[in-house]
Amino acid sequence: MTIDFVLNGKPQKTQIRSGDRLVYVLQKLGDFPSLIPDCLGGNCGRCLVFMDGRLIYSCLTPAFKAKGSSIVTYEGFSATEDCKDIIYGLKQASAFPCNFCRKAKIMMIADLLKRIPLPEETDIMEQMSIVSCPCTDPVSLAKAVLLSAECRNKRKFKRADK
Repeated sequence: MTIDFVLNGKPQKTQIRSGDRLVYVLQKLGDFPSLIPDCLGGNCGRCLVFMDGRLIYSCLTPAFKAKGSSIVTYEGFSATEDCKDIIYGLKQASAFPCNFCRKAKIMMIADLLKRIPLPEETDIMEQMSIVSCPCTDPVSLAKAVLLSAECRNKRKFKRADK
């Protein structure tokens, strides 16, 4: 089966088999170090991508579901201002996720801030369950999310003092 979709803003056309997982199809299409099918169970978050704006585990997603969709990997997201806001928040809060989960946690935070621009602590704690790596102190990570949201809103509404 041939599917067409957009990957990080570029049209793609590729052959897939009925049982292919999306993560493997994406890996074949380019150099995406953020896509690691580590657990193959939706636990570690190392395969997270945005599909049509929704955060999904690409290791659990059948490749045929990508047909006609728009997919953004961490590599595509990392060039955005939203990603820069999140990295700024992480640095300011001294929340340093490990190399194992850093990209997944950034994608997780981006998803939360897209859905809830000013999240409460309970929203943040619930969202953290998406990535199961205990490397970052939850309090520091929550502070980073709030700082990222503040930074993003200042940029969005063109307020200074970043």
